[in-house]
Amino acid sequence: MDVFRPLINSHWAFRLFLALPAIAMLWRFGLMAGGTGQLLSASGEWAARLLIVTLAVTPLRMLFHQFGLAQHLPMWLFKRRRDLGLAAFLYAALHLATYVARQSNLHLILYEMQYLEYIMGWIAITSMLIIAVISNDWSVHHLGTKWKLLQRLVYVSAVAAFLHWLWIKLDDVPVLVHFAPLAALEAFRLWYNFARPAGPRHSS
Repeated sequence: MDVFRPLINSHWAFRLFLALPAIAMLWRFGLMAGGTGQLLSASGEWAARLLIVTLAVTPLRMLFHQFGLAQHLPMWLFKRRRDLGLAAFLYAALHLATYVARQSNLHLILYEMQYLEYIMGWIAITSMLIIAVISNDWSVHHLGTKWKLLQRLVYVSAVAAFLHWLWIKLDDVPVLVHFAPLAALEAFRLWYNFARPAGPRHSS
């Protein structure tokens, strides 16, 4: 295990790992083994998955603490939460770029924006963009308490992404399977912060 520790702790190795799905889907698209529809679907699903993992980090820390479990995995993820969030945004950006290229018509894009499923998609990507822009040490230092408030937009992103996926697909099962664990963890987080017996509190 010690042999692999430098690799496990490497942020660049982790970023490469996060890029692997994008490399695979773009390679498949480049070989024409999958069309824009497949790239659109896959990039959107990976954006949602990484957004879910990003949001799950803090309640996972609380869960492990509550049951007296070792904090190695939650802390490892916590130190990489910024990378996870940025990766989620980049997959969402790929999803948006694929959508725009597929439509190839500004009037059609504007026309579709009247429908709730598309409105939710635009809300998700816009809020993720704001978070991505302020995900740096300069913003943390200069925005102060406003930075924390803006970071709360991640919940707007998650709800909008959930509704976008739910309403745009004919099959509800995949989106429910993906978001149900996050909903359970967030419910636990609310209990941990507001309903459990008095004890030390964790903040995100």
